[in-house]
Amino acid sequence: MKLLLTTIGKDNPNTDLALRYLYSVVSDAPLDVAMHSFDMIQTDSDIYGSIVRGRYNIVYFHCVEENEARITEIARMIKMVMPSIAIVAGGEQVSYDTEKYMLENPYVDYALIGEGEKPMFHFIKSLVLYKFDFEEIAGFAYRNSNQIIVNEPEEPVDMDEIPFPYEKTNLTSDIVFYESIRGSQDRTTFNKHIGTEVRSLSLNRICTELRYFLVKKVSKVVFLDRWFNYNTEKSYRIFEYIINNDNGETCFEFDINGDNIDEETVRLLSEAREGLFIFNIDVVSTNAETLAAIGRKENIYQLMYNVTKLIQASKVKLYISIVAGLPYDTETLFARSFNKAYGLAEGSPLSIRVLTLPKGSQLRNEAEKYGYIYLNNSPYTVIASDYMPATDMINVKMIANIVDKYIGEGGFRDSIPRILNDTGVKPYELFDKLANYIYNKGWENKLNKKENLYRILYDFADNFYDEDSDPLKLDILQRILHSELESMISEEEIKCFERKGWSIEF
Repeated sequence: MKLLLTTIGKDNPNTDLALRYLYSVVSDAPLDVAMHSFDMIQTDSDIYGSIVRGRYNIVYFHCVEENEARITEIARMIKMVMPSIAIVAGGEQVSYDTEKYMLENPYVDYALIGEGEKPMFHFIKSLVLYKFDFEEIAGFAYRNSNQIIVNEPEEPVDMDEIPFPYEKTNLTSDIVFYESIRGSQDRTTFNKHIGTEVRSLSLNRICTELRYFLVKKVSKVVFLDRWFNYNTEKSYRIFEYIINNDNGETCFEFDINGDNIDEETVRLLSEAREGLFIFNIDVVSTNAETLAAIGRKENIYQLMYNVTKLIQASKVKLYISIVAGLPYDTETLFARSFNKAYGLAEGSPLSIRVLTLPKGSQLRNEAEKYGYIYLNNSPYTVIASDYMPATDMINVKMIANIVDKYIGEGGFRDSIPRILNDTGVKPYELFDKLANYIYNKGWENKLNKKENLYRILYDFADNFYDEDSDPLKLDILQRILHSELESMISEEEIKCFERKGWSIEF
C-alpha cells in the first residue's frame, strides 16, 4: 500500500510543517509513505500526472486558502481515472465546515478535522489492520453509502505527545518552520479561529529541538506561534537559551505581542548579537474605537513604549505592520495610524496589510454590520466598507504597494526622512503623493529593479519640492540616494547606473 502526503505551495510554512507532522506519525506504519510538496508554478496537469504515475493507493491533500481550488480540480481529475484511489483532505479549509466541504467536493473520500496527527494515525491503523472502524476515529469524516459522517472533534492534543517533525524528514531548506505552541490568546476578530486554549511544548523539549537546528546551522528558524511571548517568563527562558547557545549563523524569527514586552526581556535582548532575532509586531491600528471593535484590548501606548525601548536598547530587527480597512477606520484615521507607526518604526521595515476576511473569522460573520464588500475567492480581500469606500480603498492599496517597495525591507533610511524634513509633509501624505505620482505615470510595474526605485524617487522629489526651495536640497538628496544605492547593488551595477544617469527611460 502506498500513501502520498502532499500539498501545493512548498514555500508555505504552515503546509510544510503540517506534512512533516503527519509523516512523523505514520512513517513507521507497514506501508510505503512518501511526502512531497508541489510548487505553485506547476500546472494542475503536471501535478495530476506526477500523482497518477506514482500509483498511490491513498493521497492526502493539505488544503489552505491559496491552494483549495486547485486541489479540488486535481482530486477530481485523479478520481476520474483512478476511481479506487482514496482521497483524504485536511487543513484549515477542510476543518472550518467539513460536511459542506465534502458535499461540494464529491471526489474527497475522507477528511481530517482540526489537528490531524491523531486522526491520520488512527485512520492508517484502521486500514492496515482491516478494521475500517472509521466511526471510532475522533476528528474524522467519511462517506457511508450516500451519507457524510462527521465524527466528534478530537480533544486538543498534548503537544509533547507529537513527534519532532524533523526527526524523520530531511532538512530540505536553510529556513525551517517550527511551532512551540498551539492556540492563541490573540482574539482579533479578523483572524481565523485557531483555538482559545494555548498549549505548549515543555521548555526542555523546545531547547533540545532548538539545539538540533543550531548544530545543523540552519540559516533561519521561523516560529509559527502567534504571540510567542504570551508567557513572558517562558519566552524569556527561550530567548536566553538562544543567546547562550548562539552559533553565530542561525537567526530566529518570532511573532511578538508588543504590549507584552517587559523591561527584563529588553535587557536580555540587548545582549544578543545583531542578526540573531527578528520580531514581527502587528500594531494593527492606533484608533481606540477600531481596536475595541476587533477585540484587540492591549494598551497601544504601552505597546509603542515597549517597542521604542526595544529599538533603543537592542539590535533586534523589527518588522512593523498595520492593517487598512478595519471597522470605523476612514482613510483619514488610517493615515493617523500610519504616521504613528512610521514614527515608531524609526527606520525599521514597515508594511500595510489590506484587511482580508477568511472563512472562520468573526469579522467575516459581521461583514454586513460594517458594510464590507470583499472578494469571493481567496484571500477574500476587502474592497470597500461603510467607512472606506472603494475609491479610498484602491488608493490605500496603491500606497501599500509603494510603502512595501520603499520601506517594506527597511530601505531608504536616510532619503525618505530627508524628503519629509525638506517638505514638512507627514509620512502618509508623502507616500500618498508618491503612489499617485507613480501610478499616474504608469510606472507601477517598473519597481522591481532597485535602480528604478531610486531614479523614480529622485524624479518625484524634483517635481514635489517647492519651486522656491533651496536648489541645494535636491543636490543633497541625490547624494544621499546615490550613497544608499551603493550599499544595495554591486560596483559594476553602480558604474552602469552612473553611465545612464538619473534620467528615467522606460
